[in-house]
Amino acid sequence: MMKRIVRELLVDVNSFEDSKKIELVIDNPFEEIRCDKPISVQLFLYKEKDSITVSGKVSTTVIEPCSRCLKPVKLQIEGNVEALYVNQSKLLSKSRSGPVGELDNTFLLSEDILDLSDRVIEAIIVEIPLKVLCSKDCKGLCPVCGADLNENPNHHCETPKEPQDKWHSLLYNLKENIIKKDQ
Repeated sequence: MMKRIVRELLVDVNSFEDSKKIELVIDNPFEEIRCDKPISVQLFLYKEKDSITVSGKVSTTVIEPCSRCLKPVKLQIEGNVEALYVNQSKLLSKSRSGPVGELDNTFLLSEDILDLSDRVIEAIIVEIPLKVLCSKDCKGLCPVCGADLNENPNHHCETPKEPQDKWHSLLYNLKENIIKKDQ
């Protein structure tokens, strides 16, 4: 997957003295997520001698499939951006708790241009729940035929007596042998 460059999220570190504020609304340039509306970005950059601190907020509405029935679900996302970009000399130096490079959200400041795209996509992805549900009582799909049980709650498929593939047949035979031994 080729990384797409978002020009508005490229920051020349020499273009500001102490701090910089970035406020923008962009259409979704990221392949990793589907958005229902543009992404709103508010970032603050603070420059120190050997580092740049980035903080801010990202908001959008993403579309994810329901984990049970696979219908699209819209999720309002409010994510936080927190990152520290440090020069290589500081990255290798020791602090009281160990190398600075072991801290979360610490990145090497190796060029004069910061690409904040990764921080924006991280802020969004971290806020997406692992299990997205269209509703708490979603019934999901029929495990036999794949019918949506929310649309047809009285649906009932006859489970085949014997599995159709070899792997499941072996498990089925093992189960039958165990049942025969127990009787």
